[in-house]
Amino acid sequence: MDQTLSIAPRKRTLGEAVRAFLTYQPSQKVKPQEIILFCRQLSSFVRVGIPVTTAIRTFAEQATNSKLRQIYVDVVADIDRGARLSDAFGRHTNAFPPIVVDMVRSAEVSGNLDQVLRQAAKHIERERAARQKIKSAMTYPVIIATLAFVIATGIVVFVLPQFRNLYDSLHVKTPGIMAGLLGFSAFIQSHALLLIAILLAAVVAVGVWLRTDDGRYRLDALLLHLPLFSGMTKASTTERFCRTLGDMLAAGVPISQTYPVVIANVRNRVFRKALTDAAPALAAGRGIYRPLQETAVFSPSVVQMIRVGEETGHLDSNLIECADMHEEELDYRIKKMTGVLEPALIVFVGVIVGFVAITMITSIYSLASGFK
Repeated sequence: MDQTLSIAPRKRTLGEAVRAFLTYQPSQKVKPQEIILFCRQLSSFVRVGIPVTTAIRTFAEQATNSKLRQIYVDVVADIDRGARLSDAFGRHTNAFPPIVVDMVRSAEVSGNLDQVLRQAAKHIERERAARQKIKSAMTYPVIIATLAFVIATGIVVFVLPQFRNLYDSLHVKTPGIMAGLLGFSAFIQSHALLLIAILLAAVVAVGVWLRTDDGRYRLDALLLHLPLFSGMTKASTTERFCRTLGDMLAAGVPISQTYPVVIANVRNRVFRKALTDAAPALAAGRGIYRPLQETAVFSPSVVQMIRVGEETGHLDSNLIECADMHEEELDYRIKKMTGVLEPALIVFVGVIVGFVAITMITSIYSLASGFK
């Protein structure tokens, strides 16, 4: 147990991060909804007494996704050669998350495979729903920010140069604010290639840095301190930790096997480091309550729910209850964030457009006066 919990991932060097960024390819993972459907269907087949291999062969025949069909064929072939179902799943990490593999492995001992598969499907579905909530919340602000950038670029590149040509042709003095805008527009146009090169270099540099352990850790630490985002990050990370640990314990997976999977499933590097540091104390038999309390990354309410669950023997149910509580908090945080960001971005775009419009109207009046 001690050896299992003390394993830490090897840190990625800068050279490895550069190669990873330059050779990046889109993920080839199977969609979560397909694995959710698979787990539910397999659970139903097992519950009525149909052999696992027969069920998976049926899924392979009906599958419209060629990649998923090949995975089913490979899983059946592995089982026919004597492999366990969990080991067959474990060879396809692009389809089956580690938590599903370990839950199935525990079910192979306890004999409740149908229940565990249904529980695994619910777990994947909840995680997918949580990610979708965050993505949906960020969609509108991103659209507004992109719109503001496009409008500003269009004004600087296409509109302002026409005013500059007009003032030059009429030999009229340019008003102060408009003169500044025209100077800025001229600078952008004359240094466009250099600015684009700098922007691309900055994007590549940031991308490489974020692929290093230090870069990702610093970004995750920043998210824990940014207004609006800190509460949402803490709630989502706590919900993910409690949900994963609770579901695996409820499925009968031993804590020695559960804890490393839970750590790997936590995305925030600050939380992950704290949980990794707590592993030796947990392995030494101190339980889970005190080591987690010493990490100082969880709120007192979370720690107390874990303490009560550990003392009463209902740790799995308390963790799931804690996860449900933080899922509700995450919904509230998301609504709060979008409620602040959406009007703020709209006002920001309005200020930019309004400022440029007023400046142009003032310049037109100035131009008309100068022409007279």
